[in-house]
Amino acid sequence: MLFYHGTDLDSALDILNNGLSAQRLRFYQSPRQTQLGPGLYVAQDPEIAWFFASLAPGNRGRGYSVIEIELPDAAFIALRRDGLVHGEEIVNVPFRAEQYRLDVNAFDRLNELAIFRPYRRQE
Repeated sequence: MLFYHGTDLDSALDILNNGLSAQRLRFYQSPRQTQLGPGLYVAQDPEIAWFFASLAPGNRGRGYSVIEIELPDAAFIALRRDGLVHGEEIVNVPFRAEQYRLDVNAFDRLNELAIFRPYRRQE
């Protein structure tokens, strides 16, 4: 399965070079309210991720990016079964779309099983 996460450039590089970190994520999300709670928010549509990347708190004129996350179907199903993936419609946006929140307790498994790479828009 392919998922997309939009974020500022520094965070994108950190994820690509070091993997997901619950400590770093909590630091950035703690001052803000999130729809489904703390975690990594992803969409299956890269354009949704681009939208949220443009709003990333660390962006502040420094740029933003989208990370493509490839996760085996069986791993996604297992994470969902274990209550570590939550899906819901995105609210307070001018479009209809679904999002998934990957719980911080899933980060070790994601770092082991997922492939993280920069997303390149198709022209």
